Amino acid sequence: MRQPSYQSIHGITLIELIFTVASASILCAVSLPALGSLMQSGQSHSAHNALVAALNLARSSAVSRQADVSICPSRDGTTCDNAIWWQRGWIVFADANRDGARGPNEAIIHVGQMRGGMAIVSTAGRRHVIYRADGTSAGSNLTFTFCDRRGPASADTVVISNTGRIRSGKATVSQAAAACAGLAVP
Repeated sequence: MRQPSYQSIHGITLIELIFTVASASILCAVSLPALGSLMQSGQSHSAHNALVAALNLARSSAVSRQADVSICPSRDGTTCDNAIWWQRGWIVFADANRDGARGPNEAIIHVGQMRGGMAIVSTAGRRHVIYRADGTSAGSNLTFTFCDRRGPASADTVVISNTGRIRSGKATVSQAAAACAGLAVP
């Protein structure tokens, strides 16, 4: 009598399949929170870079035009909001009358838009940035604080000095708390 050959049988058992699916499910469940944090980090860096690029554009435009150029928060992309919240967007414009608010005859140079899930707040006394023809920033130092859904521990800042220099840093506890409160601002 000849024994059946098991070499020609291919496939997996039900037990092996269940074990593989369970292992894959556990790995997915463990990695999803880290993936969400990674996505929030990417969105935060994107917002940070977009605002810094707009500030650099405003500064270089002021120098090249030899005239004042302002950047302010804007909800509609045409007028300045009288607010400290920048997460809705901003506009860069030629500020001919040097008032920090866009008038009907002042040209828009750039419009920045943001997505949800991010709060950007400026220093309470500064609702806009004016760059002069020599590249300096009018007024006192201005701090932008960024907060996303990861919370205050991940908040960071962008500071503009009077010389117009832009630098980044870690937010203080009070800056982070103020910015993260903006996540609820519509």
